[in-house]
Amino acid sequence: MADQPDGRGEPRSRIQPGHTIIFLGDHTSPDDAGYVRVLQDVISRFHSGLNANLISAGSRGQTASGLRSPLLMQIVTSSKPDWLVVGIGLGDAMREPIARRLLDEYRQQQARSEADEAEQTFGPEFRVRREDMGPASDIGREPELELLNLAAFQSDLTAALSELEAAGVRPAVLTTIMVGNDPLNPVNGVLKLYNRAIREAAKETGSLMIDIERAFKDIFDRAGNYKQKVSLTGPTGELNAQGMALLARTILAGFGVLPYPGYRP
Repeated sequence: MADQPDGRGEPRSRIQPGHTIIFLGDHTSPDDAGYVRVLQDVISRFHSGLNANLISAGSRGQTASGLRSPLLMQIVTSSKPDWLVVGIGLGDAMREPIARRLLDEYRQQQARSEADEAEQTFGPEFRVRREDMGPASDIGREPELELLNLAAFQSDLTAALSELEAAGVRPAVLTTIMVGNDPLNPVNGVLKLYNRAIREAAKETGSLMIDIERAFKDIFDRAGNYKQKVSLTGPTGELNAQGMALLARTILAGFGVLPYPGYRP
C-alpha cells in the first residue's frame, strides 16, 4: 500500500478529498472523540481541502474478537468508509492474567519507593524493611512472558483485517500506546508482545501499520537521554493533552498528511 512520492520525495497523503474514516478502539467513542477531535482540528485548519469526514465509533476495551464479530463487521462494511482505523490490543493485553499480577506488583514497588522518599524526608518511622521487598533477582535476563490469549488475538485480528480488505474497506492498524509514564512498567512487556502480533497481522494482510508504540517509546527515550521527565498520561492512565497530540501527529504522519511523526505545522 505504499504511495508514490511527490516531487520532493515525500509521500502523498493517503487521505483524499472527501474520504470517510471510521475510528475504532481505545481513546475513541461517540461521546468523547479523544484524539480524533485533534485530527479533525489539524485537518480542518491546515488541510481544509481534504474535507475529510472523521467518525469516532470506538469504545474503551474493544477486542480483536469483538472486531471480528459478524454484527460489527456488517455495520462497518455496510457503511463503506474509505478507511477504518483499528486501535485495539490494549483491552486484550490487559485481560491476560499475568498483566494484572505485574501491574499489582509494580504498584506495590512504587508504594515502597514513595515510603523510602518519605523516610528521607520525615525520619526512620517510614523505613521499609528489606524482607518486605522480596528477594533480589540474580537470574539475569528475564524470560519472555507466557501469554494465554496472544495467539487467539493475532488470529482474530488477521482474520478481521482480511475480511475488511475483501469488503473494500482499507484498514489502518495502530500499535498500542505505552502504559503510564514509566517505560519500565512491566505491563509494557505484555504490550510489546501484543504489538509484535499487531505488526505481523498488518504485514500478513498488507494493511497500513502506524507504530504508536514506537512514537511513544522514542519520546521517553529522548527525555531519558536529556535526564528529563515526560508525562503523556494522567493519574488514571488516560491520555493527557500531550499524549493525545502525539497520537494524532503519529497517525497523520502515517497517512502522509504530515511529513514525519514529530512535525508541527
